[in-house]
Amino acid sequence: MDIFRTWPQKIFITGFSLSLLFLNFYPFSGYSQSVTLIHSNDTHGVYKPLKMKVEDALRLVGGMRAASHYLNILRKNEKDLILIDVGDVMTGTWAAQMEFKGAVGGVMVEFLNLLNYDIWVPGNHLFDQGQRNVRKLLDLAKPEVINANIIYQDSGELFFDKPYSVIERAGLRIGLIAVMEENFLLEVQREATKNLNVLPILPTLRKYIPVLDQTTDVIVVLVHSRFETGVEVAINIPDIDVVLVASEDGRFEQINGVLVKSTYGHQRTLGYVKLEVKEDRVMSYDQDLIWLWADQDMTPSPEIIDMVAKVDESIKKDFLKNIGHAEFDLTRQGNPVESLMGNLVTDAMCWKTGAQIGFQNSRGIRADLLAGPITTADVYHVTPFRNILIEFDLSGQQIKDALEYDIEKGYDRLQVSGLNYEYYSKDLKPYGSRIKNIVVGNEVLVEQGKVLYPEKEYRAVSNEYVVDHAQDKYFGFIIKRQTNTKELLAQTLSDYIKKIRVLKNGFENRIREINSINIQE
Repeated sequence: MDIFRTWPQKIFITGFSLSLLFLNFYPFSGYSQSVTLIHSNDTHGVYKPLKMKVEDALRLVGGMRAASHYLNILRKNEKDLILIDVGDVMTGTWAAQMEFKGAVGGVMVEFLNLLNYDIWVPGNHLFDQGQRNVRKLLDLAKPEVINANIIYQDSGELFFDKPYSVIERAGLRIGLIAVMEENFLLEVQREATKNLNVLPILPTLRKYIPVLDQTTDVIVVLVHSRFETGVEVAINIPDIDVVLVASEDGRFEQINGVLVKSTYGHQRTLGYVKLEVKEDRVMSYDQDLIWLWADQDMTPSPEIIDMVAKVDESIKKDFLKNIGHAEFDLTRQGNPVESLMGNLVTDAMCWKTGAQIGFQNSRGIRADLLAGPITTADVYHVTPFRNILIEFDLSGQQIKDALEYDIEKGYDRLQVSGLNYEYYSKDLKPYGSRIKNIVVGNEVLVEQGKVLYPEKEYRAVSNEYVVDHAQDKYFGFIIKRQTNTKELLAQTLSDYIKKIRVLKNGFENRIREINSINIQE
């Protein structure tokens, strides 16, 4: 690994204590065998380099040519290597929306094939285009696809054919088992997961790990979920060695002798874990993150160069045209909730439909818009889900209730247009009494916590995912009267940027949090 970093180090496990030595010292030489795990997660359709700010300068990182280049180097230097994707290569760019060999997103599977991945773990976004498209993608895939906890609701049978895989390297048998996040059904539109269920992670692993342990030297658990879920697996599941997590935070921990690791998503990095194994036990390891810098000389495989060129040619006619200009960086960074991207997206919704109020879930905004020219492709990076705008009516009381629910939930908060509101933080007021004021347009709807027009109805708009999961995730109640506008959110945002041309608006204090209470209150 000294080809990627200045200070390579080897870490030896003695009980639960660690000591650090340089990589070129091998006390177990001749007695142990080594295997290298290279892993990625949350590529989200990235096939070309992205701009990234590094110490106030812009660099290019990622893209399939960069991935090919670094993997070629790794394969020259690592004799026994297993290449793993821990999920969500789909959804995020127009490349992931293209139909290729009969499957939407088939381009991304073809990249996995050309990079010679060994294992591909399903992510929740694999289902964004429905189960039939999933089957088409699986037919294209050369890597083994494994998952142990997505089942058919009626029969209880696994949706994917294999819960785990065993791969031989360097005389070792490496067992790999994959599990999906338990909130899977909330992360995908209902129609796409119809008649599916997801089993709890820990009981599922307790069922399969003893079987794997009998015939393997190393057990690797692949978790498509948060890093904390990976930690929970490491603490509670015996006889495992490594947990690779699709959490996009580039973290690493060693817990009770189990290695837990993730990478930064959107193809910025590859994860590296080299294991020294002796007598069914990991004796030492070397771990790192490999940054896929693309602003330097590279030698990718010819097949990858050709495939990138083909995708470019397919999309450049319609999706690389300039449609506007940003005078500053529009980011998803909350202030603490309101974001510039949230304001832009919800304003576009209201402009397109004429609705009084717009709602957009923060996690549904998948990219920033950096200062400079904006292309149609950039817009599809921001809103890649092909969501349709849904209009509906909310009473004054329902608006307050929905915002109270949003504050209590505390994650994937709703961005808003057409209203401003002020609320007390969760540690100051109990659920149901946190909203202080709401103004819709120029009308005061809530004053000092009192709803002035509880029965009055207001026209609202959101994306179909939010409306579909209004009761269990966003509003706390079912949206009963809906109107499908048939307007795509991505196209709406593109049209709005074309209209205004130059993006220059800033924060408007649409969402304000009160962190202290005045004595008079």
